[in-house]
Amino acid sequence: MSASVSSTCSASAPQACEAVVQAATFAAKRFINDDACGDYVLPVGDTGLEFQVINALSAVCFIAAGAPLIWRADTPIARAYGLMMCGVGLGSFSYHATTSASGFIIDILPMAVTAALMIFKGVHALQVDAGETGQAAETTRFLIAIACSFFAVYIPWALMAAGISHSTVWGVWALMFGSMGAVFGVISLMVFFNEGILHGKPGMDLAVAIACVLLGLVCSVHSFIPGLCEGWRTALPLHALWHVFSSVTANRCGYILDTLTKLVSTMEEPANGCKKQKGNSLLVRLLKRDILPSQFSM
Repeated sequence: MSASVSSTCSASAPQACEAVVQAATFAAKRFINDDACGDYVLPVGDTGLEFQVINALSAVCFIAAGAPLIWRADTPIARAYGLMMCGVGLGSFSYHATTSASGFIIDILPMAVTAALMIFKGVHALQVDAGETGQAAETTRFLIAIACSFFAVYIPWALMAAGISHSTVWGVWALMFGSMGAVFGVISLMVFFNEGILHGKPGMDLAVAIACVLLGLVCSVHSFIPGLCEGWRTALPLHALWHVFSSVTANRCGYILDTLTKLVSTMEEPANGCKKQKGNSLLVRLLKRDILPSQFSM
């Protein structure tokens, strides 16, 4: 694009042409959506990039969410999740401190890794419940988790390369990442309910995680629906509130991951394995146990 602009206007107005080319180059560097709505935005030198002050500083919430898991979680996968959540904080800061397109990829990459860890353990729980163990089952869940995280990053990049609007790219990424989190949440809910621990701390962790992510989604809807950054939204750093609420969800998900991992280990023990019901999946058994009896009792 810049080459065509340069060849067209260089003869008539070289200085104006250079300004146009420079503006186009700056625009190509930035990831442009409405994350900065209500934030204090500072230029980053003469690069054309921008520093979103509150959004960048609020990224520390993810480090605060992940760091306690590193030394408080009991299982290696939950501690790894906590470490990667600190990476989410660094990636989020890197993006909002520059608003660069490359920074956006750095932002979503560690988030995709945390989602992969949750998907890995969620699939593991379903496999153990179905009696699928061994290296083949482990390979399957690795492939599923890796594929999910890869495409969650690759598809947004491909859309950006194809010239799709950045708001649409953000929306597609949010849908994919949210879907992975929702799958993990549903699996955890079913397993906790089936094992009779939903009314304890695991159930409370799930409730807090769901409530906070919904609140955060309300605060960030303007990021992928253009035209909403107006009126009262311009007075509040809404994306920073998304950081606050989603970091609480991330922290709770770390503890849910820890609990689910320990529960799966218990389910894999030989004494429990021989008691396992075969045939129907966990969801089907729950439906038969909790929905069908109530229908017939009417």
